[in-house]
Amino acid sequence: MRMIVLTLVALSALACGEKKAAESATSGVQGMGMQGMMMRSDSLMPMMRAHLDSLATTSPQFAAGMLSMHEAMASRMLDAMGADMTAMGMKPDPAWTALTDSIKRDLADLPAVSGRALDARLKAHIGRMHRLMAMHESMMQGMKKPT
Repeated sequence: MRMIVLTLVALSALACGEKKAAESATSGVQGMGMQGMMMRSDSLMPMMRAHLDSLATTSPQFAAGMLSMHEAMASRMLDAMGADMTAMGMKPDPAWTALTDSIKRDLADLPAVSGRALDARLKAHIGRMHRLMAMHESMMQGMKKPT
């Protein structure tokens, strides 16, 4: 039940663009220890996957109109993943750093691209986002010890 409430609060916060509300929604459960620890990115992952799936099937002209929203969502996701890693006492490895740097570069460059070039760059960016989420989940699972 608590997970549902936290997910709804986080979704509401993202829909309104209120980053602080999402942070406060998860801050109460962050200090629980490794077993059962709610990570900030946990509530964002399903929504980001759905967003990426939608973006992947959108034509370049419509995708261009979604880029500012995508940049905001991706930035929140990157912030949440960084907070998760910090909470777990983890340092980013070179692969993580290279992938996040590529994603940040994408977010800066994509608004200036259009047509077929946007379509190709967006597909590559979506692939990088999926790899980053999978990498993050794998790292977090490795840190959460079974009881």
